[in-house]
Amino acid sequence: MFEYDSIAVSSILGTSLDAVFTIDGRGCIVDLNPAATRMFGWSREEFLGRNISLIVPSPLKEQHDRFLAAFNPDRGVKHVLGKGQRLDGQRKDGSKFPVEVGISAFVQDDKRYFTGFVRDMTERQRAHDRMHFLAIHDSDTGQLNYRGFCASATPNDDPARVICFRLEEFRRLLTSYSQHWCESTLHDLAERLQASLNPDEVVGRIREDSFAVLVRANAVERAEVLQQVFKKPVAQGRMHFPLTVTIGISRASGDIEQRLHDAQRACDRATSGNKGRINEFNDTMSQCIRRELQIENRLRDAIEHDGLSLALQPKVRLADRRITGAEALIRWHDPELGDVPPAEFIPLAEHCGLIGSITDWMLQQTLGEISRCADPAISIAVNFSALDFLQPGLIPGLEAALARQRINPERLVIELTESVIARDVERVKARMHDIKALGASISLDDFGTGYSSLSYLRQFPIDSLKIDISFVRDMPEKADAVAITTAIISLAKILGLKTIAEGVEREAQADMLQALDVDVGQGYLFSEPVSAAAFHRLLETQANTPGLA
Repeated sequence: MFEYDSIAVSSILGTSLDAVFTIDGRGCIVDLNPAATRMFGWSREEFLGRNISLIVPSPLKEQHDRFLAAFNPDRGVKHVLGKGQRLDGQRKDGSKFPVEVGISAFVQDDKRYFTGFVRDMTERQRAHDRMHFLAIHDSDTGQLNYRGFCASATPNDDPARVICFRLEEFRRLLTSYSQHWCESTLHDLAERLQASLNPDEVVGRIREDSFAVLVRANAVERAEVLQQVFKKPVAQGRMHFPLTVTIGISRASGDIEQRLHDAQRACDRATSGNKGRINEFNDTMSQCIRRELQIENRLRDAIEHDGLSLALQPKVRLADRRITGAEALIRWHDPELGDVPPAEFIPLAEHCGLIGSITDWMLQQTLGEISRCADPAISIAVNFSALDFLQPGLIPGLEAALARQRINPERLVIELTESVIARDVERVKARMHDIKALGASISLDDFGTGYSSLSYLRQFPIDSLKIDISFVRDMPEKADAVAITTAIISLAKILGLKTIAEGVEREAQADMLQALDVDVGQGYLFSEPVSAAAFHRLLETQANTPGLA
């Protein structure tokens, strides 16, 4: 038996859970502790005198003796493998298992020896493998998650494309039914999809409501085939729900994450008419996305550094062509992007959560212009989106702003579109009554474009209707436009509402509208949107010209 300098050390090693071997300079085992026999399956007698490579599988077995022979203690190195080297060990039955090894060198009686400490890492490796699995797999379906899908080995020159399947109803069902039901439904859908894959295809659940498949065959044809997977309705008790699945297909370029992004964007950019259909990502989408990102980035800067401006378009009483008010319009000229139209950046602002800041700015600017206008009969309208109009703090904020500017609330008009009032009838009606209680007026914009029920006009405390530009544009040449406009005007008069026609550009239109008894006109015939200073000059000219027609 190899004799240690310290009996205490021997006692400690005897109770260690780690295997400990002592070998000579030739690699032969001269001592070991009981844990070594338990771990590797050989008896102490079988171990002693044998080369330590006995427990080392190939190819390390062949390298072992050369490794020890190359060790040079004169370099001052005491640790051969250092601490925590991960290797494979080999048991007597030939099975391999992960171990962590540390080997140190020492000299006794002028002879060089090595002590190896071996820890069985099987349980730790199993836990590590489990954690790795959970990191790249979806817990509900067992499929790859976003991270795992993007880690799929796909060279950039591989012509594979990604197909994204988005379940349009999933989030609504998730809020209506139990989490267990949704998990069960997802598991069923995942099994259907998995069973329909080709051997070279990869599937993943990459978002709460979306699956993705990496395909190498014709992507459109595969999308049509895989779409059938989702045709079978999902069940909840006695109810069955058909699923609407919007499909996005990537281009065959970029890394797999880029292709996945492209497929998701193709889904996300699908218009209402393309829900439930196949949408292929293309260069036009790519350009639009880059443009939107530029706009979003620059818009945040414009909001923060006062880069927006206010324009006012006069509203004219048709009977005498005198200015009675204006509509506040936002304008944005960016040093990098140039003039960006509201139709482009306002929807993006709503999507990005910036619309509230823009509306607050517009309201403050508008109230400031009202306070600068000496004529108490002049009112200015501000447009509110549905997001703004239903904000809890709207009424207190309006009340405080009006009081701060010392403005008669009757000079402020809140302009809403039909889509706003159709969103949540009871909440909108209550909010309108709050607006009226403040003393402000309410105008319904774009009337006649298809959203409104006539009953809304009876329920809501509206002051004026704005006839949509699509009807005014075709007057007086098209009889149907004249007929619809006549009906709107008659309805408004019966209900005691003022009528406003927008988009008036020709004298023939103005004459027809006046003949139909429309109260107010707005459009380029009278004035384009102008700066606030220019608007006040128009009012000064009007005030100094009492007979101005």
